[in-house]
Amino acid sequence: MIKKGFLSLFIAFVLFTVFVFFPNSWIKAWISDEDVEQAKTNMSPLVFQGMYLQERMLQEPNSMPLYGSSELNRFDPFHPYNYARATNAPYSTFMIGRGGMQSITHFLNFAAQEKNLKDKKIVFIVSPQWFTKKGMGELHFSPNYSMLHAYDLAYNKDIDVKLRNRAMERLLEFETVNRDQLLRTIYQYQLSNGKERPIVGRLAMLAGHFQKALLEKKDLYYSLFPRESHKLKSNDKLVANQTFEQQLKNAEKYGKKRVTNDLMIENKFYKRLVNADLTKFKGSRKNEDYTVSPEYEDFQLVIDILKDAGAKPLFISIPVNGYWYDYNEYPQERRQKYYEKMEQVLTNANVPYVNFSDHEYDPYFIMDTIHIAWKGWVYVDQELDNYWTQS
Repeated sequence: MIKKGFLSLFIAFVLFTVFVFFPNSWIKAWISDEDVEQAKTNMSPLVFQGMYLQERMLQEPNSMPLYGSSELNRFDPFHPYNYARATNAPYSTFMIGRGGMQSITHFLNFAAQEKNLKDKKIVFIVSPQWFTKKGMGELHFSPNYSMLHAYDLAYNKDIDVKLRNRAMERLLEFETVNRDQLLRTIYQYQLSNGKERPIVGRLAMLAGHFQKALLEKKDLYYSLFPRESHKLKSNDKLVANQTFEQQLKNAEKYGKKRVTNDLMIENKFYKRLVNADLTKFKGSRKNEDYTVSPEYEDFQLVIDILKDAGAKPLFISIPVNGYWYDYNEYPQERRQKYYEKMEQVLTNANVPYVNFSDHEYDPYFIMDTIHIAWKGWVYVDQELDNYWTQS
């Protein structure tokens, strides 16, 4: 029994050693262009919490990535990925985002990819519902958090030191980060400029290097496995060889088949709301206010990291479903104050942006309560075309 136990330990040690010391360049050689292409629409956490597949996608000269949250996986014929492919646009898109992703998780991702963002045109979709009174909570932060990105931040020499410190201070407010004693110690050591617990801090920095290397290796191994693309729900004839006006008409027809209620919510989702007792949502947002939120500071981190990287972002401010928010009794006047504040933030930052707030009551611009789709994507596609042609 002892010999068998020793043999098992020995085999485990050998496998672990092979895992750690297998050359990264050899692993990368096994990741095909097809694997990278499939990852563009996979929307898997393994993609947005990792580094290598994103690095490959960002290094494609004609790629224009879209960053946002759950609206990105609402695929339909007018979705930017389908549009760019069907119309042979001079750019291709890939999506980084899913439900619960907000500014701070995107910041970490941008910081990790800073060297690949210089002069890169990207699109960042801003959702109003991010800007709640309490801001991003642990419930949304934890499943979207990338330990690899968080460790990379501590050793990132490309990023401005003051910007890095602001981000580390913010990240230490999350329990997910604080539970990682090694990372917490590294952040505190860095924030104190090496003065707080210097011996422990130096040891933590050394251990952190090894931890970061293991996480990078793990990311590479995960990148080896093929991942299935989302069902794209494409219909090229609705966008290819069509003018902007024709695409809008096609999107309206597409939406009319799927929305037959006064709240302008896709029927299948509306049915779920009815089954959950629609009346309980009446007045549910009357005390909400999107003009005061910690999210604004997190969003400023996104703006600042993109400037620090020399990226060329286009920000898209999307509206809510006006019909639904009226039902929730979130006053239109208060919603307008949010739109105005967001526009002011973007104007003060001197970054290109598109404000779609006047489409709150535009039928089929929003597919449910908050997610852009159909007609909304047609407007976004036009903005992507325009932005790509600008110098």
